[in-house]
Amino acid sequence: MPEPVNPIPFKRFATSVDCSRNSVMTVDALKEWIDIISDLGYNHLMLYTEDTYEVEGHPYFGYARGRYSKAELKELNAYAKTHGVEIVPAIQTLAHMATIFRWKHYSEINDCADILLCEDERTYEFIESMIATCAECFDSRIISVAMDEAELLGRGKYMKLHGYHERLDVLKRHMAKVCEITDKYGYEMMLIAGDMPVRLATGNDNYTDVNNAVKADVSDLMPTNAALMYWDYYKRDKEDYKALMKIHQQIKAENLWYLGAVWSWHGFNPENYYSTCAIRNSVRACIEQGVENVEICTFGDDGGECAHFAVLPGMFYASQIAKGITDEEQIKKNFEEKYDIPYDAFLLLDLTQRNESEEYCVHPTRYILYNDPFIGLMDPTIPDHARADHEELVKLLTPWCDHPRWGYLFETMRDLCAVTAEKCDIGIRIRAAYKAGDKAKLAELAGDLRRIRDLVKKFHKSFRKQWMIESKPIGFEVSDARIGGVMARLDTCADRLEEYVGGELATIDELEMEQLDPRTPSSPAFGVKKYMNYWDRNSRYYSDIVSACVTDRPE
Repeated sequence: MPEPVNPIPFKRFATSVDCSRNSVMTVDALKEWIDIISDLGYNHLMLYTEDTYEVEGHPYFGYARGRYSKAELKELNAYAKTHGVEIVPAIQTLAHMATIFRWKHYSEINDCADILLCEDERTYEFIESMIATCAECFDSRIISVAMDEAELLGRGKYMKLHGYHERLDVLKRHMAKVCEITDKYGYEMMLIAGDMPVRLATGNDNYTDVNNAVKADVSDLMPTNAALMYWDYYKRDKEDYKALMKIHQQIKAENLWYLGAVWSWHGFNPENYYSTCAIRNSVRACIEQGVENVEICTFGDDGGECAHFAVLPGMFYASQIAKGITDEEQIKKNFEEKYDIPYDAFLLLDLTQRNESEEYCVHPTRYILYNDPFIGLMDPTIPDHARADHEELVKLLTPWCDHPRWGYLFETMRDLCAVTAEKCDIGIRIRAAYKAGDKAKLAELAGDLRRIRDLVKKFHKSFRKQWMIESKPIGFEVSDARIGGVMARLDTCADRLEEYVGGELATIDELEMEQLDPRTPSSPAFGVKKYMNYWDRNSRYYSDIVSACVTDRPE
């Protein structure tokens, strides 16, 4: 018998869409997203835009970033209303503002890193202009102003101007000032990320430590209309989530929000399977702890490479758990009936080599794609079974490339795996042949490099098709440069192999270099040459993969 379907037990049940990291969804794609989430029982959409929306009087804000015009935002607001969905603007008013600081005008209100300069009237004039746009374009009287991950708050220009101040005091004054502005525009609730208040109130930089205890006086920390957002996408134990919810409620008891996530920020593939293991217990914890506001997030860190709609299984799963449907097979059956594709087939997009313990693992397609054929920073992390893994995924993905609605997602992932099946060990094979002095083999490998370049070109074409279905064209120039760089580098390496084979080069410097394990001796995975799940979290950034000369880490 199917499990009974209960009403969603949350006052506000939201999804969020990250339109800040190059991949700004088109208006039409967002309308389809609204269609989907409203059908699933979500009643709020958090539109996450750091600088990708029009702000009057600030032409450089979101310049060349694919920003939404005010007309587009108003159109989306009106469309969502007809579907019973309230769009909540999700903006940044403290950190995560790195993209604007390239412009001299904004560098004047930069404290340090990606953080705005607190207690400067220019900063609050700027924040008011952002909030004014939100108030004009959206009917919602809830606004998310974030303020997350501002660990260096008050430690740059602020300290030069004002001397040393406790970060908790700086944060308290800043929140109060921003709240004055939201009050001015009629906002009834201002959402603030929980990590900075919790870190500063507990004195522990580990935000999600279940042993945290509030030590600072927080009686007047949060403004009256402010609500905390507890975000945590990692844990497996329901009681851990409940314990951390209680800590947040000690700081601000009313209107706590919980933010879970479908992971979409490690590359081209989502991580629905891993995410649902966390969602299952976190959503149930919210029900038991009386949390009335739940949001399921997505993010597109470092380029927005993951397709927005690839997280559909995770969003569906969260809605099922919220409705009290907990049987895995029933959830899968319901998904297939609604979307005309098996749940497990859709999960092929995760490109994940799963294991029974549900440990964190991510398929390494991104770092194999960007890994240099000669320098090969990632080569020591590639297990012997890598090629077979990727070849198998090509076979599994191919039948779904013709799906009338979702086929484009499978086509992109198939073409990516076709690249990585061939490219995963090309550097290892080149280095072995070079050390053996096997010029005949190196000549053959030069041909392999050119064949891989053609596979990359095919992947680039399918990836571009996927992007243009879902997102605005501005932003794709970053992927053009990155993937185009892969193709150019494959050609360069092929040319230099042929020059070496032909005697024009006496040596190839990169291949003379001794390779070190990028996991470093302090890593638990150091020296494990057959590492089952490759290398995961630390290969997150493009700049970490392509070169050892990293001058900046994007956020």
